[in-house]
Amino acid sequence: MKTKAILSSLLVCIVTTLSAQINLNDSTVQVVAYWSKGDSYDYLYDYYKYNIQGKDTISWERTISKINITIIDSTENSYTLQAVYDTPNAIRSGSDSISRELTSRISRTFGNDTVIVETNELGTIKRLVNFDKLRSRYLKAAEMTAEALSAQQDSEAQKDSLFRFLKSTLSKQMGDTTVIVSTALEELSFLLYYHGCKMDFNEEYQIEENFPSLLGGAPCKGMRTFWIDEVDPENGSFRITSDAIVNTDQAIRQFIELIQSNLPEEDRRKPIDSSQIPIIMAQDQNDTYIHADTGWPLVVYYTRTTQVGENKSGQEISLEINIPE
Repeated sequence: MKTKAILSSLLVCIVTTLSAQINLNDSTVQVVAYWSKGDSYDYLYDYYKYNIQGKDTISWERTISKINITIIDSTENSYTLQAVYDTPNAIRSGSDSISRELTSRISRTFGNDTVIVETNELGTIKRLVNFDKLRSRYLKAAEMTAEALSAQQDSEAQKDSLFRFLKSTLSKQMGDTTVIVSTALEELSFLLYYHGCKMDFNEEYQIEENFPSLLGGAPCKGMRTFWIDEVDPENGSFRITSDAIVNTDQAIRQFIELIQSNLPEEDRRKPIDSSQIPIIMAQDQNDTYIHADTGWPLVVYYTRTTQVGENKSGQEISLEINIPE
């Protein structure tokens, strides 16, 4: 009921006529595939992450912030979008006060996060325009993190040794191209996923995707299934639901390869006892409420859960369009 109430209030502000993109005659919806330069939308962003070991929650964090997305340029074949994150004013909570304070300090130092992307005419992201600037920011954040964590050591020698180790390790991680791109594009990917698509009310669709590895290394293949779960022709909105699951066989193979890589050479070809292989799984679920005539989601709810043995982790993300009163 809460979701219904939110959508109703949003639609009152946006919708003035019946949608031209929902066709009851042939049971299809068409999300518009065009924007206008200057189009701008504000979203409320809520991110929650947790880790569970056995039955105990060992860590958690939550961030509530705002994102402004604006079309800053357009051509016949492309659009340029700018996403500005109000990171300095984000509300943060969690189990790790040191990490929380450090993140806040980094945000205050750099100010708003800005991500600029170029898409094709259908809204598919082609490139991260300000990649170099973001990489520089991430590397500086890695250095600040290393400095803050090493400062807790007693001696200057220990501080220096730990600082150099952490700076090197974190810089490799945070300066990695895949990490930078996936981090920068996460929220935009949710908002643009269905842009320009045409779907039948009565069909299910599937697409193969790459998911982050559960154990490090190459991504895992997975299959996403999505369908239209609800249509509101009068208000020009509809809900797309999707479920995705990682290829468990591939995840298990990666686990076996990881175990074997740490064995002596002569033992690497020996089969792994099945009792040593833990439960390995990853799945996510996404509900996206879209306003068909503008192509922009009204609300996105996303959950992802992973498990390796008794260790479980999860993410919950919501993006809700913010209409000024």
